[in-house]
Amino acid sequence: MGKNMSRAELQLSRGHLRPLFFRYAIPGVVAMLFLALQSVADGFIVGRLISATALAAVNIVTPVYALVTAVAVIIGVGTQAQMGIHMGSGNYTRAKVALHSGILGVAAFVIPATIFVNVYADEIVVFLGANEELLPMSKAYIHGVMPLLFGVGGFLFCDYQLKALGHPRFAMIIMVLTILLNIVLGVVFVMMGMGTFGVGLGLGLSFTIGLFASGSIIWWEVRHTPHLHETKGPFSGYMLWRIAYNGSSEGLAEVSIAITMFLFNRTLMEYAGTDGVAAFTLINYILFVGVNVMFGVANGVIPIISYNFGAGNGRRIEGISRMAIKANLAIGVVLVAALWAYGHEIIGAFIGSSEAHVMELAVNGAHIVAFAFLFNGFNLFAASFFTAVDDAFLSLVVGALRGLVLLVLCIFTLPHLWGVTGIWLATPVAEIGTMLIVFWLFKRWRSVHDRLTQ
Repeated sequence: MGKNMSRAELQLSRGHLRPLFFRYAIPGVVAMLFLALQSVADGFIVGRLISATALAAVNIVTPVYALVTAVAVIIGVGTQAQMGIHMGSGNYTRAKVALHSGILGVAAFVIPATIFVNVYADEIVVFLGANEELLPMSKAYIHGVMPLLFGVGGFLFCDYQLKALGHPRFAMIIMVLTILLNIVLGVVFVMMGMGTFGVGLGLGLSFTIGLFASGSIIWWEVRHTPHLHETKGPFSGYMLWRIAYNGSSEGLAEVSIAITMFLFNRTLMEYAGTDGVAAFTLINYILFVGVNVMFGVANGVIPIISYNFGAGNGRRIEGISRMAIKANLAIGVVLVAALWAYGHEIIGAFIGSSEAHVMELAVNGAHIVAFAFLFNGFNLFAASFFTAVDDAFLSLVVGALRGLVLLVLCIFTLPHLWGVTGIWLATPVAEIGTMLIVFWLFKRWRSVHDRLTQ
């Protein structure tokens, strides 16, 4: 089979580990960093060019966005892992079945969901807790982004498949260009007086264009890869179930964001009012950037781990895993140091000097939340690792612990003990608890898969 391998497959199976790690991890980090910067840029545009109240209004709508895109992430990551495993074992028919099943699966959900959200947009915004002050801008934002939400979901799915096909640099380039276009459109539309509607519209348009670009490259790649082009690969309901199950952890992270942001917003509205929600929005932008950088490392190495798991190359899996964990720990240390040293300056980039109370809340909160960066890099890698080796259950356990179970428990309990400080403590406490459990899960998994040490 070796002489029939594509260049990308040869690198995955036999290339030197360190260059291979950087070949996949760096584009993954850059792509996820720009994806995070898209959110940050939107926050900058809204906070600076509109108001801090507009920030809170956009944040209210975020759960809807997260819930719809969650399915795209579930199917995208699951398809990526299944393609890697089957290509690594030489079963190209199953790899193509995975690709076709993933495409049809994401389309069958995202398009109807987009229609539903558009029909009931006003009712959804009210349900999410927008008060009279936030309601007009929240409605404007959701009406701007939701008609093109299928483009957001489709683009995220295609990003994962480009990496599965051995093209992390193409995925990175398209992601960067898409985000830059989003920023430009957001600024232009706001300057035209379109407010939060313009910010949402810029997001939807740019990601829809990105979908067509990445989708075209995937089509071309499949057509020109003999192993994939020559196989039929029909849709399989069972494969779609495997894909969804395997990607459930990453998707759960998106669903968890929607649920926990709803709870954070409700709790902060109770303890600190609109200023508290605005402060949390600012902290969330920073947290999103840090988490996305670490997720870029963890997600970037999934194709390497999946392919070598399918091929039975245990030592390569261990080597890549150690590199990813060390990289995420180093990133976490840098982020904590930066937030403690320059927290006021970082927060101040988003809002004007007149928002003194929001600034105080956000800076104090950022100093506490920052400690989560020391632990969530390991947890993020663990979830990606278990996804890559087709152990969806353990991946789901890790994702559920850090993003939902422990975090929700902390949101409900810690504010009663320490007020607003307890709200900020929820994230690092949940990450620490998850990490302790993950250590045990890794030991359990290794004892079952002894061949990885051979």
